[in-house]
Amino acid sequence: MNKEYISNIWKFYLFKILSSLELTVSFFVLFFLANGLSMTQVMTIETIFIILVLVLEVPSGALADIFGRKLSINIGEFCAVISFFIFSIGTNFWTFLIAQIFLAFTWALMSGADSAFLYDSLKEAGQEKKYSLILGRAGFLNLITWSFSALLSGFLAIYFSYRLLFFVTSIIYLFSFFTTLFFKEPPIHKKSSKKNYRVHLIKAIKFVYTHKKVKNLIIYYGLFAATTHLIWFLIQPFYDQTNLPKYIIGIAIFIYFISAGIGNLTANYFERKFNEEIFLFIILFIAVASIISLYFVSPIVALLSIFLMSLVSGMRDVFVNKGINENTDSHHRATVISIQNMSKSIMYGLVAPLIGYFTDIFSASATFLILGICLSSLLIYFIIIRTISKKSII
Repeated sequence: MNKEYISNIWKFYLFKILSSLELTVSFFVLFFLANGLSMTQVMTIETIFIILVLVLEVPSGALADIFGRKLSINIGEFCAVISFFIFSIGTNFWTFLIAQIFLAFTWALMSGADSAFLYDSLKEAGQEKKYSLILGRAGFLNLITWSFSALLSGFLAIYFSYRLLFFVTSIIYLFSFFTTLFFKEPPIHKKSSKKNYRVHLIKAIKFVYTHKKVKNLIIYYGLFAATTHLIWFLIQPFYDQTNLPKYIIGIAIFIYFISAGIGNLTANYFERKFNEEIFLFIILFIAVASIISLYFVSPIVALLSIFLMSLVSGMRDVFVNKGINENTDSHHRATVISIQNMSKSIMYGLVAPLIGYFTDIFSASATFLILGICLSSLLIYFIIIRTISKKSII
């Protein structure tokens, strides 16, 4: 057992906490709207953001495989510092777009690199069997911090300006950046060279295409994760349009993240109790039902729907990440995980502008219904494929 790599675990936990201590999470969308943007403009910025993430996703994963996951994480966190500082001084569409561009680099550089870094650290320490448990704990810390940040920011926004809270968040990200500098980089077996970058990338894409389980997990994750992420953008205008106190937005976002954290934490238990394929179908069905119900129930009852949707989303993340890591070799693991995250970006980017437009002309609750119907198509797809093949598809 290598103690140097074991120390990466608590450092990884600390990194997840600091990088989730975001004091803007309850009013991020409302900040844009307060500066004169429409929901269509907000989601246009998000679409450009996603396109950039999409373009950078796989190359950044490949570069993490080549140059090291630690460096990728370092640069990603520093880009977050710059992004939130620009948000704190921005006043219009274009400055917010610049801030989102830096945030796109953060997302692309982090995705794949962080979970691959953790898996390889555990592998070097001879504890890779604990990956699901430790990833679940890290996800729980990540989401519980986001949850309390949401609750806290909902109240802080009553007393302090949005801009000040964006600036404070940039300082917190600076501390997170310093934490990542102390990571111990685990060796990458069969490490690629710069000259082999293109070959490495093509091989990783071919692997995903030909590996049935990995391919289906990525399709499943892509549509499911994109839908639940879009819900976060709608929660803020949804509750802002009610007669409820404004701090209810913070409570709703708190529930959105805390329940996902609980899902992360309990996923390891359900993993041992249920067949993987059946359980992935069950949590998808619960998510679809919960999202559709948001259109029909009262804003207070909707809090329960948000809880259930996010709970199963947290479980989904652990199950999918574990399945992909177990079926992917170390030398292109970060690249494959980046392809996984890219699938979410594609789905998200395709529908984000429409979601903004529908919210402007209809309502946030009507858009929930549309998203629920879209996600139900994934259930239908897998039922058809399962019926035709008569074999396990995941």
